[in-house]
Amino acid sequence: MLYRRTAGFRWFMTANALMMLGISASILIPFLHLLAVSLSDSGPVVGGRVGLWPQGFNLDAYIRVFQHPSIASGFRNSIFQTSLGTAIGLFMLTICAYPLSKRLLKGRKYLILFIMFTMFFSGGLIPTYMLVKSLGLIDTIWAIVLPFSITPYYLLLMMTYFQGIPEEIEESAMLDGLNPFQILARIVLPLSKPILAAITLFLLVYYWNNWFNSMIYLNSTDKHPAMMIVRNIIAGSDLAGNVGQIGDTDGGVSTASLKAAAILATTLPIMLVFPFTQKYFAKGVMLGSVKG
Repeated sequence: MLYRRTAGFRWFMTANALMMLGISASILIPFLHLLAVSLSDSGPVVGGRVGLWPQGFNLDAYIRVFQHPSIASGFRNSIFQTSLGTAIGLFMLTICAYPLSKRLLKGRKYLILFIMFTMFFSGGLIPTYMLVKSLGLIDTIWAIVLPFSITPYYLLLMMTYFQGIPEEIEESAMLDGLNPFQILARIVLPLSKPILAAITLFLLVYYWNNWFNSMIYLNSTDKHPAMMIVRNIIAGSDLAGNVGQIGDTDGGVSTASLKAAAILATTLPIMLVFPFTQKYFAKGVMLGSVKG
């Protein structure tokens, strides 16, 4: 096209490329530094001589991390919490977003306004804690999963996507004898793979990284997820006492290397999921934000 030959367009493309490179570098450099620290010998790490490339090569930090008495149970708890929370969240969002996407629903406008209100004004931490406690959910998996199973933003995003599906398709299915639940399962959901994949990724990341709610609602340390254990390691509370074995610097392993290895070991699983959903993730976010 002709506008591509203009100087303004070339300046725009150059500035855009530089901005993308800067954003990519700001994301990638910290991970490379953590990787280098986790693989380096203790001497260069303690001396602050490790940049983006390991000084020496040492896997002892990862060995010590996975020998931590709580890491194995933490990973099991994280996988269970993430799987259960994502499944329940996706189910609740779907059955709520689908009827809200129908303009014939009575009171639909007021329901959407109410949902949008909760996006900006919430009850706060203390009322939420009191509610969870009154329901007897403290120190259970349900205290982590149920109160956060529906996020208003994700609900509106999915509702907007459902609105973009032609109504004629659903009307034809209804004439063929399908009820609303069958239409949702057989027609709507297969056509909504992009937004479902995007919401699934959002929920996976949220529940996997959700250490704060575990600290508030879970009293038993054997129920803590991996991110909660890593948080304690970084804060120093796990570097001494019962679970402080990984904080010892004997054997040529520095505390900084142990912390870096713990961060990478618990971050890698969720990062491995993204390449398989990236195609649907980008498409789902764009379509869900402009249709309707």
